[in-house]
Amino acid sequence: MKKLLEGIITAVIFMILVASVVGFILDRPILVSYAYSESMTPTINKGDLFFINPLSRNAEVGDIIVFHRRDGWTVHRVYAIVDGKYITKGDHNVATDQQDGAYPEVEHVDIAGKVVQISNHPLVIRGGGDFIVNLRKRLTNVYAIVIIVILGGLLTFSGSSKERSRRRSKRRRFIRIQGKTLYGIVSVLIISGFLAVIIASWGTLAFTYSSTLAGGQTDGWHLPGTTFEKNLSVENHAVYPFYYFFKDDSGRVELKTTGFRLGGGEAQNLSLTVTVPVDTRIYREEVSVWSYPALLPYSLINWAYSISPYFPLVLYLIPLSVLMLAFYWISGISGEMISIRKGKILSKLTGDGRL
Repeated sequence: MKKLLEGIITAVIFMILVASVVGFILDRPILVSYAYSESMTPTINKGDLFFINPLSRNAEVGDIIVFHRRDGWTVHRVYAIVDGKYITKGDHNVATDQQDGAYPEVEHVDIAGKVVQISNHPLVIRGGGDFIVNLRKRLTNVYAIVIIVILGGLLTFSGSSKERSRRRSKRRRFIRIQGKTLYGIVSVLIISGFLAVIIASWGTLAFTYSSTLAGGQTDGWHLPGTTFEKNLSVENHAVYPFYYFFKDDSGRVELKTTGFRLGGGEAQNLSLTVTVPVDTRIYREEVSVWSYPALLPYSLINWAYSISPYFPLVLYLIPLSVLMLAFYWISGISGEMISIRKGKILSKLTGDGRL
């Protein structure tokens, strides 16, 4: 019974880890999410964590669904169904989301899943979302990925329950480090470091200009409603070639190209056309830059990037993990490498491991 319970807990943790990685890469909720507004109060309060059933996407009137609209992911209740499309409304809101054309009807493809309910009450953890928000403020994307990879590596390389029982029986005499555990830690550190280097190269290209009736009188001043050309320099400071991809979310910048390859130490101009807004003031435009080592074909990375900027990381993670596992089996690493007993360090090898 104890082993069964342990197996269930391990399976649940592993499932949540996998779902978290997939959700992080695809930028969509998978199993859990949280409310960032008061639109569903008091059913789901702002900051509450709730659970999602991603396999249940055929909603009925009264169901609470998680769906995507143009300003992001939202959790609201199905108010009505019209021609196979959903009219939604927050429990705390007076009007539906679709009133006066504020948002379009929700289609089946927009739904990520239904909120898990028990006896018609959503399964929530009060304040759980606030904890995640506070954690995100302390963790960058790099740290988040490192933590996820390390947790996955420890699950992969951790010993069996029998081995853990044997270690616990001897913990009073020894503190032992298994060879495969040490190798697992080193492996995930290497992989995490590689991913961290990639993410650290991401950034933005920014520039400012003025929309003014005095346009043309000085550099950077432009008449409202006109367009102008702009070149931004992109430099690869690494010694290895990188792929660069660009994206603008403002809607005012038209990119002449969305990506190219740069060799080590090379530079290239990114040409764009800017449409000057009618409102007269100073504007700042930021073009997002996503870069990836040119270790895989450009067409493959471009396809993955079109799904999500984080998805190419999976293409690097898979072969690196396979390589580490292959080396693990070929080298025959096993057994205890270091034993600590009463303050004394005893180095030993068992199995086929070598120093």
